[in-house]
Amino acid sequence: MIPQRWQEFLNEQRRQRTEQNLARKIRILRHQPAGRVLLGSQELVNFSSNDYLGLASDLRIAEAAARAAGRYGWGAGGSRLVTGTSVVHHELEGAVAKFRGTDAALVFGSGYHANLGLVSAMAGAGDTLFSDALNHASIIAACRLSGGDVKVYKHRDYDELERLLSASSPKGKRLIITDSLFSIEGDTIDCARLLKLAERFEALLVLDDAHANAVLGKRGRGVAEVQNVSARIDLVTASFSKALGSFGGFVACSREIREFLVNSSRPFIFSSAMPITLAAANIEALRIATAEGETLRQKLAGLVRTLRTKLQAAGFEAKGEHHIIPIVVGDEQKALTYSEALESQGMLVHPMRFPTVPKGQAMLRVSVSAAHTDDDIYRLVNAFKIARDKVSGKGTGKVARREAKRPDETMEVLDDSTMTGLNFSEVQALMAEALSVEAGGDEPTDLAPKPAAPAEAPELAPSGTATIVKPETEAQGDTASSAETLHPELAVDPELPKDDPPSGADGDSKTVRRTQRVKKGQTRIHKKA
Repeated sequence: MIPQRWQEFLNEQRRQRTEQNLARKIRILRHQPAGRVLLGSQELVNFSSNDYLGLASDLRIAEAAARAAGRYGWGAGGSRLVTGTSVVHHELEGAVAKFRGTDAALVFGSGYHANLGLVSAMAGAGDTLFSDALNHASIIAACRLSGGDVKVYKHRDYDELERLLSASSPKGKRLIITDSLFSIEGDTIDCARLLKLAERFEALLVLDDAHANAVLGKRGRGVAEVQNVSARIDLVTASFSKALGSFGGFVACSREIREFLVNSSRPFIFSSAMPITLAAANIEALRIATAEGETLRQKLAGLVRTLRTKLQAAGFEAKGEHHIIPIVVGDEQKALTYSEALESQGMLVHPMRFPTVPKGQAMLRVSVSAAHTDDDIYRLVNAFKIARDKVSGKGTGKVARREAKRPDETMEVLDDSTMTGLNFSEVQALMAEALSVEAGGDEPTDLAPKPAAPAEAPELAPSGTATIVKPETEAQGDTASSAETLHPELAVDPELPKDDPPSGADGDSKTVRRTQRVKKGQTRIHKKA
């Protein structure tokens, strides 16, 4: 049982999160190909993922893992220094080194672990670490874990970094660590400036290239390759979980540093090895990125150019560079409202709030994938226009509302208040007729049952209403159900007949149908098999 003092602490934290609009919940999604996810039955175009090359749903990666599982089983069964290192791990580290153009590499369980394992081993008490103010949480934790003196400089302020380096003690070692492409802000570092400072002050320069690895550069070697200095970078950390569509992390380095980490990195030494099947999947992801990466990167760059151009033309400030585009809104509640409005248009754009970003600087983080299409980009821009009008209270104005795509099986609608267009007098009459038939009364001649024909899927009418065409008996049942939901006084106990109606005497196979127009509300209209 949780002690009272701790329970009070948890309650107070929950209250503060709620008051500040900072509460978070885990959302359960069903991931689909082509940059889509299902939230319940609603299909959303996913502009929130890190799947930059669209490889997360590539079946070749899954098949590579399945083949390895069939041959080696799943788990490694131990830490890397005991029994956990397999031939597959060895092959993977060779593939990483080749892909990044380094002498060696060492893989970790995640990108977070790679930063912890590298920084905490390379620096310690008496050393000084210099970290960008907007570095990833894993870098912040790694610097703290090292036990060294941590100096934080303003985001990309290299003049301040120079001052801090000049004021630091020359007795200990110096280590500069930074993201190369910042995961939220979407901007990049100046590698040449950092290299110059590192050389001047004999500091070791470490780049976390997680969001640029395999995405930027002619060979996918990240920001340093774009800036033509990749051969001069001492150490790079990155992950398999972004553009490579898999999971795990690595350090690309020299053989000497790899040997040091094998003997000194506690997260490496005291963790079980990466599952063999996962290592095999990562090898396949690297193979695809090597063979097809340039084509995927060119497609991604084209989509990014289109999106940035259209967002700016629509009056939005598209910050950052490359495939991560932050739209700053400031207020946390406003960011939530924007995200909800976009979601109602079928676009998944996650709001970034404190502590991911500083308080009062909430933003919408748009990330583009090579799995997206030009149509996805146009729909997103249109959705942003509509969301802006909703947030500002202006309505949709002249912007044409484009309906979010839904799965064929189900169409969800959101507001029961729009169901007022139903003719309930007609509903009552249909229900009375159905009850009369069930009780053995005479059937109305215009509703004589005919052989049932397959029901048609609901179609969206131009006016934004759903048109449902069904055989008479089905229309009565569904209409009665809707009427009972909205008007309990219309509820009836007996069930309508479920058996198929008999054929008419004239042998005509046509079925008399009634067309019912229903505006979208909180009702599910299911497609009949």
